[in-house]
Amino acid sequence: MNFENTKTKTAAVKNYLQKIYTSHIKTFDPLLLSYFPFIGWFIPMTMKKDDEFYMYHAKQGFILALFFTGVCTFLYFFLYFISVRADIFKFIIVMIIYILYIIYVSFAALGTRMILKGEKGELPFIGRYISVYTSKLNI
Repeated sequence: MNFENTKTKTAAVKNYLQKIYTSHIKTFDPLLLSYFPFIGWFIPMTMKKDDEFYMYHAKQGFILALFFTGVCTFLYFFLYFISVRADIFKFIIVMIIYILYIIYVSFAALGTRMILKGEKGELPFIGRYISVYTSKLNI
């Protein structure tokens, strides 16, 4: 009697997992990883080099990650050269780094939203610079 109940629940869970697999996992597009923080651009850039839409968003994700990683790394190194007694300056630099992380994640979310809509637009404020640097780097 208890065995039949367990068998029914197992079948229901199996059907639910199959539904999730067919609706989400099976249809996953690797392009959505373009703006994943710091290394997500690598997967779409290597998978479909001939697709212009893939490369556009992968390049934007690459320049975005390169910029924010470079600026935050510079600020972290700069943090060590500040005097021990200058705690307020260290606090300000750490807060700037956290604000940069928040800005980076918001740009990544905005870029992912553009991918989901199928748009090929520029990111606000830095879209111009990204297009200039991608053309200069020739990636």
